[in-house]
Amino acid sequence: MQPKDLLAAAYRRLFQRPMRRTGQPLIVWMVPLIGPGVSQDWEKACAIFGQTLASILAAPYRNWALVLCCQQRPPDLPDDPRIHFLQVPDLPLAKGVSDHSEKVRRMTEYVARSFTGPAYVSHLDADDLMHPDLPGWIAADDNGRGYIVTQGYMADWQSGRLAPLGQGEGQPFWMQCGSCGYFAVDLGRQRWPGLYLRLIGKGHKSYLDRGARLGRPLDPVPFPAMIYMVNHGDNVQIRKGNDKLVNLRRRGIDDPEREARVLAEFGLRKREEAARGGLLEVVGR
Repeated sequence: MQPKDLLAAAYRRLFQRPMRRTGQPLIVWMVPLIGPGVSQDWEKACAIFGQTLASILAAPYRNWALVLCCQQRPPDLPDDPRIHFLQVPDLPLAKGVSDHSEKVRRMTEYVARSFTGPAYVSHLDADDLMHPDLPGWIAADDNGRGYIVTQGYMADWQSGRLAPLGQGEGQPFWMQCGSCGYFAVDLGRQRWPGLYLRLIGKGHKSYLDRGARLGRPLDPVPFPAMIYMVNHGDNVQIRKGNDKLVNLRRRGIDDPEREARVLAEFGLRKREEAARGGLLEVVGR
């Protein structure tokens, strides 16, 4: 058993308490945005994040907060009290090494000290798109433990082509994409909430096991809830040399009617020509 797993078991025994149910829990997204000193095209990275944010703004559920961490504030970041920007200095990193861990640490500390009340906290990558019904469904179900996205899609930023994940084809969504976990935290009441979130970590392939060890097993979201955007140049997996496009080549949706249904469900449309934010555009339902 890993040291973090031993700590999780100890936290469960010593500090874990049931989460209050309010019917309107806060949904918190922690988003690490790649910095201009590392990005291949930071204006494009900001435009892609703009679509991620647009997918959140398109959701009917309104009790949410987004914590964005980057070396520089995106120029078009809206002036919305629900959006919190944390600036991090440039970090001395080895070539090819991500600064996600430091950004996640700072965001976790910020969430633990800045919000109160029952919440579901999620790691959201700055290039993925959310189904507009997801936060409202989580708030309505409110299981007091947390949720895992098992179904969704992969999308090619350049072509807009979609491939299903975890819908009877290939691996579940959470095996492919980190924008998949929602963890119940009673902020202001739960003991050491920052430690709890650090014990969950950002390793999405361990979310189910760690949630269970912490006494809060995650329930699956029962519909395709996220779109994992790839092939835009700044994906972490691309920098690691992993080819995510194999799923699109093997399982890409070729039926125009099926594709149209998926786009409508997510409140998306395909642009007529390429844009920095990608060929898919959030327009709402």
